Amino acid sequence: MKKLIIISTLVLVYGAGAHAATYHVIPGGGGDAGTIQAGIDLASNGDIVMVAPGTYRGAGNVNLNFNGKNITLQSDAGAGLTIIDCQEAAPGIRFANGEGFDAVLDGFTIKNARGNKGAGIYVSGASPMICHNVVTNCYAFNTGGGMYVLNGSPNVFNNTFDDNGAAFGGGAFQLASGSNTQIFQNIICGTTSGGAFGFSSAGGGTFISCNDLYANTGGSAISVGDAGYNYAQDPLFCGIPGSGNYFLQKTSPCTSSFSPCFTTVGALGIQCDITAVQPVTWGKVKSMYR
Repeated sequence: MKKLIIISTLVLVYGAGAHAATYHVIPGGGGDAGTIQAGIDLASNGDIVMVAPGTYRGAGNVNLNFNGKNITLQSDAGAGLTIIDCQEAAPGIRFANGEGFDAVLDGFTIKNARGNKGAGIYVSGASPMICHNVVTNCYAFNTGGGMYVLNGSPNVFNNTFDDNGAAFGGGAFQLASGSNTQIFQNIICGTTSGGAFGFSSAGGGTFISCNDLYANTGGSAISVGDAGYNYAQDPLFCGIPGSGNYFLQKTSPCTSSFSPCFTTVGALGIQCDITAVQPVTWGKVKSMYR
């Protein structure tokens, strides 16, 4: 537990640098850029790219690349309202040009991504900070459906990975050679194929702790970097499966009151008392038995 607190503190220190400018992405005008990639292209090291609520699709909004810039890409209203929809035609986001801890991805839903490795998020030779995101229905034709890491040390915390898969393992995460990834306080659930994790020569600096690993086809085994406090319980989302609502019920084991590490787990906080259900009238119930 003590080690987990130390890691969290380091993340806050690295992300606390001063920013020179803020660029606003607002589709249809009124901002500095109309697409997310255009906003990234405007920014320089230390800048913030702030993305307005909405669903972003097509060229300039998928297969995004930080291009080596240590900038913060952040949603204005959080992952529940800011969606990158790859429409099963493109990958999500790439960090492959030496980005460091000051490169931040914060507060998006990345869904329906497709790619060879790391369909949702691809990291190679980089060490970004990835937090408060939902990665869902992303599939890799090779490995790492949700996220792939090679020769990098990203900090990955307070995200929700659900309904991701891969053909050859690492349905949620593939940690390849030279990776020393810090993975903590995430919900990793509903993996459709390949298991929660794939390990291929992951480094000894790998750290995996305080994650809810639930209902992952292929299993949730951790062969490198298991620092404890990982658990397997239904996260109790507010929405029914497929609804895209990943907020938590009050009694969720991913809230700070009920998680074994006494801190919030996953991308989104509490929004409801019980899971929403479809209302059924008494007349409809009787008709089912006629």
